[in-house]
Amino acid sequence: AAGDAGAAGGSAGGAGGGKERPPADAAAKAAAKAKKDADKEKKAAKKAAAPAPAGGGDEARAVDVSWLDMRVGHITAAEAHPESDKLYIETIDLGEPAGPRQVLSGLAQYLPIEAVRGARVVVLCNLGAKKLGGVESQGMVLCAKSEAGLGFVTPPDAAPVGERVCFEGFPGEPESNPKRIQKKKAWETCMPDLATDAEGVACYRGVPFATAAGKCTAAIKSAPIS
Repeated sequence: AAGDAGAAGGSAGGAGGGKERPPADAAAKAAAKAKKDADKEKKAAKKAAAPAPAGGGDEARAVDVSWLDMRVGHITAAEAHPESDKLYIETIDLGEPAGPRQVLSGLAQYLPIEAVRGARVVVLCNLGAKKLGGVESQGMVLCAKSEAGLGFVTPPDAAPVGERVCFEGFPGEPESNPKRIQKKKAWETCMPDLATDAEGVACYRGVPFATAAGKCTAAIKSAPIS
């Protein structure tokens, strides 16, 4: 009987010891959870410390004119589109190592081709290539247009071919990925704010198109630019 009592006491003691120590599987689960939480904290810290991608990669960056890559160009050649009475096919020197670009513009109903050949212009360069009338166009020539007519946005004579057109107060770098330009509708967002002022200065929200040599202008005043 005493032995039975001792055995019972031992059993009771064992039970008491079980309450004091968590089962092995519970301890393992607690350790796994702690590791998972630590990994999450590390990932969050790494993401916060990572620099934003260049060329407008920051998703939080507001869309404004700095997204658009506008450059000084020189139309070295122009010809009529073989299948459209509205389009000219222009060869434009933008100072790029790859050589001149082919750009199509709906100018034929507004300007004689002689006025297009040799013109100095501002070209929107990062929209991505697309076909117009079955012919690839690699940019957009910017013009001011009103009931008075249509005219090129023209850089100063001293501005070198290839120089980027900048806007005071909008210092961001142009977006290098045309797909992001399309996704964010950067051109559609900015276009309503592009216009010439009463003096013919090309502006974005009243801020002039600027080069190191001065402001860009157009013969058509107080008119939207597209």
